[in-house]
Amino acid sequence: MSDLERNGFATPATNGTIDSVEAEMHSLVKTFHVEFEAFYGIKPNRVDRRFLVNLSEQSYLLRAFESGGLGVVRRFATVGTGAGTDLVAALETFPQLCGVAMTDLHQEVVDTAKANVLNSTEKADQHVREVAMAAVARPGDMLAPLKGQEPFDLIYENLPNIPLPETGDLKNGQTSSTFIGDRTADKIPHHVTSNLLDLHYVCLRQAKDLALLNPSGAVLSSMGGRVPIQAMLKMVDSAGYVGRVLGLSWKAQSEPKAVIGGYAEHQKQGLGPVSFDPRHSKS
Repeated sequence: MSDLERNGFATPATNGTIDSVEAEMHSLVKTFHVEFEAFYGIKPNRVDRRFLVNLSEQSYLLRAFESGGLGVVRRFATVGTGAGTDLVAALETFPQLCGVAMTDLHQEVVDTAKANVLNSTEKADQHVREVAMAAVARPGDMLAPLKGQEPFDLIYENLPNIPLPETGDLKNGQTSSTFIGDRTADKIPHHVTSNLLDLHYVCLRQAKDLALLNPSGAVLSSMGGRVPIQAMLKMVDSAGYVGRVLGLSWKAQSEPKAVIGGYAEHQKQGLGPVSFDPRHSKS
């Protein structure tokens, strides 16, 4: 069963192999019917119960997140939005939401994400629909496209820490969710780089440097747990924040053949270490 099927998506038929499912996920643009309750685990009150999600070739599906006791959220931004399901979750989770924004690396991805958000609110009440229609959707380097926006109460980031293979193409499938390039100018601490947490660190710094976070606001980071939690918390501290863990879960690594090799090369360079649990891999 694919990640899409486990999370409430009705997928086109395949022959059931891992390779065929992954090919289906990354073949140009696909459209899926989403059952909100099956995907997010709760019944919707503000957004549609069933809606269409379009996936571009660069999309990476996201699981729903909890509010985590972070207080009233009136303005919400998401970085690396992929299919836009994180913003749909925010529209449902935070009843006082009045402004939202999303960014991703590719123009095609943010355009598709905005369309998905509108699809999810076609039958919603007027306020939710107006917030969705006014959503800011811009491509670019993490939070940089949002420079000049009013500060947010909650910023959600789901940035990659997957090494980009030497032959990788950032416009191709899973490699669109890889750790990106040389960030020397960002003066990132070595312990952050060693654990491939550079993009998370830079995003946290951008939130401060661009004045995009309210004084009482928070950044919610979704990080692949291939490095120790202590390394993640140390990175957060170095960026000038007080960190805490809100939740942990297991996830089968998608496209393991392409991904794990990159980590192996990373570790050969004396960095890391990284770890995977074979007991939770797909057979």
